[in-house]
Amino acid sequence: MSKLGMLYRPSGLALETAHAVLEAENVHACNVAWGCTNRCKNCFIRWSKPGQIRFPKDQPRHMVEKQLDGGLKTDGVFVSFETDPLLACNFTNAVQLVNLLREKKIPVAMLSKMGAVDIPNIRNGITIKSSDERFRKEFEPNASSIAHRIKVLRMLKNNGEYAWVSDEPHPCPDIYKQDDRAFWESISFVDFIIFGKWNYNSLASTDKARDYYKSTVPRFIDFCKDYGIHCHVKAETMKFIGGKKW
Repeated sequence: MSKLGMLYRPSGLALETAHAVLEAENVHACNVAWGCTNRCKNCFIRWSKPGQIRFPKDQPRHMVEKQLDGGLKTDGVFVSFETDPLLACNFTNAVQLVNLLREKKIPVAMLSKMGAVDIPNIRNGITIKSSDERFRKEFEPNASSIAHRIKVLRMLKNNGEYAWVSDEPHPCPDIYKQDDRAFWESISFVDFIIFGKWNYNSLASTDKARDYYKSTVPRFIDFCKDYGIHCHVKAETMKFIGGKKW
């Protein structure tokens, strides 16, 4: 676990995401807390009740400012991998941190299932894996509605801001059957989409699931090309289907 409230160099899948979203090499992340109350079934973060979420010893803004003033150099910061930064209990710390990074002219990316922050010139991202509200109720019971998330993304674009979607982990039909094309159409106005297979469920590791992702990844890439959307397919997904590294 990273030290809460401080910049650190992510690794593995997190580093891949930060690289892809920020489009920079020397990237860092900052977790404004650890634990989440969204209760998403697929999440690697342990489900937490409000009183179980861990917070930094000091405000992340102050901790990060000391690191930057001490000489730490970064080309971008991802907020945050170990919690939803826009939970009510995290919102103030997340906004203060983002404002500091913007003051320092450091690129910022955020990812949430609750919405976006009203701060210009950052890369606001929202996780969406289906346009079906029934999916949200089953797999993301405490997150904001799908309609709200899409509305926020449209507002960002209408205001000339960068908007991106994490379609990860994308469900295979044995987990949740949906019309992928219709889903992607609902977010076809965004700047960037990152795609990855479902994890932590044996149904997503079968030969049937492999065949599904093997046919879906090219369709996803072609869709993004057709709409002029920058996209990235996670390396783990490409390895699973026997494809070349993205």
